[in-house]
Amino acid sequence: MKKQTSLSKILLIVAGIAVLAGGGVGIAAYIESRSEAAPEDAGQALSIADMEAAEQEKASVMESAQAENTITYNGESYVYNDDLEVLLIIGVDDYEVTDYEETGRSHSQADLLLLAIFDDKTKTYTLLQINRDTMTDTMVYDYFGKYEGLMTQQIALAHTYRSGLEDSCEDTVFAVSNLLYGVDISKYFCLTMTSIPIINDSVGGVTVTIEDDFSEIDDTLVMGETITLQGSQAESYVRGRMSVVNDPTNINRMSRQREYLTAILPMLGAEIAADDSFALDLFDQLSPYMVTDCTVDELSEYIEKFSGYTLDKIVTPEGESVKGEEFMEFYIDETDLRAIVIDLFYEKA
Repeated sequence: MKKQTSLSKILLIVAGIAVLAGGGVGIAAYIESRSEAAPEDAGQALSIADMEAAEQEKASVMESAQAENTITYNGESYVYNDDLEVLLIIGVDDYEVTDYEETGRSHSQADLLLLAIFDDKTKTYTLLQINRDTMTDTMVYDYFGKYEGLMTQQIALAHTYRSGLEDSCEDTVFAVSNLLYGVDISKYFCLTMTSIPIINDSVGGVTVTIEDDFSEIDDTLVMGETITLQGSQAESYVRGRMSVVNDPTNINRMSRQREYLTAILPMLGAEIAADDSFALDLFDQLSPYMVTDCTVDELSEYIEKFSGYTLDKIVTPEGESVKGEEFMEFYIDETDLRAIVIDLFYEKA
């Protein structure tokens, strides 16, 4: 498997943009459980044997969810590309970083999941956007935090079973990796929705053409006009969903997010090239709103290396959105997903 590395300055900024997907719209079934009373035995300690058995089961699941080093696809052999570095950017539907450990499980869903995949040989990177409604296996825990197994549900809910901090991010990393047949994710970077206007305004605003009706949530976004988004306008533009278009799926919003990313990434690159302190200054502004396993040293190590990489493409797997018993469910097209994983993570032998 690939060695773990770190992110670049431009990715720190893109991580903020990741929050663009931050949703707040689509409340999933788990929320109901937050207000339920604690179980009768909530005051009793779990046995060490039970906890150890649960952790061993979890470790076994994680070990089995590893990408194959060599595979055959369409009659040809492929090997895993160990030169890639992969950052998972998570945008959660909280405005502040909150530790939910004392009150139970996290309330924060991972409403944006964006993989930044860097190729050191070609000096390019690809963004892989994953629909937050994607139905897949996620780790679940009981009231006490004991691992209970895997449950098929919206991938956004992977973030909701623990404290909302590093442990929730790690479970989200697992869910994404497992969905992608066990690909290695080097690091994660998680930001709240407060980051959106900070990122947007750091480049003086982002110009877009308004193609949806935002009148119910922001009357400054007039359909048909081309405007430069400022402050809260950026959050409205990249987060608006049900109140913007009569579409309960996440598809329209994801398209808007890709358009926004395409517009802002060159602007961020230009700022980085013009000002050596730009990214670190922005990093400082974002720090109260982030959870990450990236160190400042790792950031510094890759600042020069990654700031010069070129965005190759933004990819999102195809699939079908259907109404479940209560909420939208996105069923990914496995044939398309497999082809994407081969293209992004493997090379011909």
